[in-house]
Amino acid sequence: MHFGTGTFKAGSLVCAMALFAPAASLAQSVADFYKDRRITLIVGSDAGSGYDAYARLLARHMGDHIPGRPGLIVQNMPGGGGLTAANYLYNVAPRDGIMIGGMQRGVIILPLTAPVGVKFDSQKFQWIGSTTAESGVVAVWHTAPHKTIADVIDHEIIIGGSGAATDSETLPRVYNKTLGTKFRIISGYKSTGAILLAVERGEVQGIGNSSWSNWQTAFSHYLRDGRVSVLMQAGLDRNPELPNIPFALDLARSPQDRQILELFLAPNTIGRPFAAPPETPPDRVAAMRAAFGAMVNDKAFIADAKKANMDLSPVSGIFIQQTLERLSATPMYVLAQARAAIETEKR
Repeated sequence: MHFGTGTFKAGSLVCAMALFAPAASLAQSVADFYKDRRITLIVGSDAGSGYDAYARLLARHMGDHIPGRPGLIVQNMPGGGGLTAANYLYNVAPRDGIMIGGMQRGVIILPLTAPVGVKFDSQKFQWIGSTTAESGVVAVWHTAPHKTIADVIDHEIIIGGSGAATDSETLPRVYNKTLGTKFRIISGYKSTGAILLAVERGEVQGIGNSSWSNWQTAFSHYLRDGRVSVLMQAGLDRNPELPNIPFALDLARSPQDRQILELFLAPNTIGRPFAAPPETPPDRVAAMRAAFGAMVNDKAFIADAKKANMDLSPVSGIFIQQTLERLSATPMYVLAQARAAIETEKR
């Protein structure tokens, strides 16, 4: 550890709340502010996704550790691979601590890698924590002729993607440019689960990046039954649970290619992050960070995650902030190459 319902529709009342938080509320203690209130947790993905599942797990428990014991209600705001929710949380959501967001990890580096349409600065979010860090994996169906990652370098493979801003599409594009793979992406699927159903139907042959934690839990039957093979792992560090699976950073064709990969793989160390909007009162941010730290060590929370077959490897909000500060120092020539890699692949 690093220590560290329903689809939401924005309305004019919520917009007004965002711009004009009552001054009186800002003078209240944390407990007084949250007493008899609910925190809205916006999730930047569809109901039923992995991000949604972790958000609902958090919503069942974190309020018990916040002074005033507020309830939490989850509302989904899908769109743009999580970009819609991130833009909303940054620009429209109330900044008084009554709304937080569950982010898709790939979104948080978009200001560096694909800034068109991005209306936020990732470093200015008030990061609360992440329920689990992640390793990404390339996984293919058992009937695909590709049995190793070298086969994907030699021969094209058709994979499913869930949006241009998601790492199911971004990372395969980056692999094509830095490793020489030949991923061809069919976009338009809503989630990893939807991609795997397409794999079963024979529409695509695999997925170019998905969370290893999902393969240990929700999708473990695919591995158990031998219907899917893992060809490569991705992250800034090797996953000890995958000792014989090739490591993406080891396959980079040049030092510059490795730098590009490190930029895009850094979000895996952040995993499934939660944040409050910029300018949220510091005492409420501190209370939520402390509540998050207490929650991930709470026996009831851990038992709930285990019952739902969900992996836990939490990281703190401070760790997320430090990671983003480090990424912001990426040399401009590396950023230029990273952006070019994505745009070339899109065309």
